[in-house]
Amino acid sequence: MSDADPTWVYTVLACEQTDPHDTCPEWRWTSEHPDGAAEEALERARAFDHSRVLRHPEGYAMHKSLAYEHRTGGVPCAACTYGRGPCADTPAGPLFLCPRCLDVLDRELRHALIALGLPDPGKQITRTMAR
Repeated sequence: MSDADPTWVYTVLACEQTDPHDTCPEWRWTSEHPDGAAEEALERARAFDHSRVLRHPEGYAMHKSLAYEHRTGGVPCAACTYGRGPCADTPAGPLFLCPRCLDVLDRELRHALIALGLPDPGKQITRTMAR
């Protein structure tokens, strides 16, 4: 394995609050999943009302980044703020997007790549996270 291909570790955290809230100061560790088991981590996260999946290169636990966030019922859209949607994997990182804004972002991304002279890549925004 080269330095360009790190082995990822996925950590699932669940929000400790049960009442409706805007911020989550306390997270509980629920599980850790090795590289190749990202889908298992996402499924585990979806079992909670509010959870996050963090990822980090193996051996570098201090370099965690958000890979996915789940909230039952979705969250107000990061783009239009009035729609609601699940977390989607975008070039800007994980974002909660309504279906309309997800389609607009995907279409604009495709147009930008074509304008650069690259072939049409098809749909780029990962919807596997947006289940």
